[in-house]
Amino acid sequence: MRHAGGYTFPLMLVILASLAFLAGRLELSSSYRLKRDNEEELLFRGLAYVSALSQFRSAKSNGGRFPRTLSQLYGDPSIGGSRFIRQLYRDPVTGGDFKAIRAADGAIIGVASASKGIPFRKTGFREDLKAFEKAETYADWEFRVVPLSGARRETSQAQNAAPAGASPTPASTDADSRQ
Repeated sequence: MRHAGGYTFPLMLVILASLAFLAGRLELSSSYRLKRDNEEELLFRGLAYVSALSQFRSAKSNGGRFPRTLSQLYGDPSIGGSRFIRQLYRDPVTGGDFKAIRAADGAIIGVASASKGIPFRKTGFREDLKAFEKAETYADWEFRVVPLSGARRETSQAQNAAPAGASPTPASTDADSRQ
């Protein structure tokens, strides 16, 4: 009688090692996809703030001034305020508030992420965002209405978080199409 001699155990080890390798590759792939989605959402939200800040400044009732707080962009129409942004967005990379970029007089002229993470995307930005190609961190992705020389980034977090009950915008891979 011939003995098969122990091929089952080594074969099972090879199969398990292959499955572990494939699971690791799948996890890496999904983490890259999540990072790309967060970057696209950061672009969408940052550009939404730029648009809202620009509209706020252009409104006749504001006399060409920028807001002092982000909550001014989300005014209450029931008391005569105008809404310039759908909701006060949170930074999709950190999950926290955006950092306010302020002019010398304290007015908010833009927002930026607080993340020190390294961006995955390095090319393919719109013409007005070409400076992002040189960014070393997400915090370098500054969404400004005007590039004032006297502007500085606020050291504390933006004063206002998203309103209670507001749901975050779902991530999309085409941020420019949402404008």
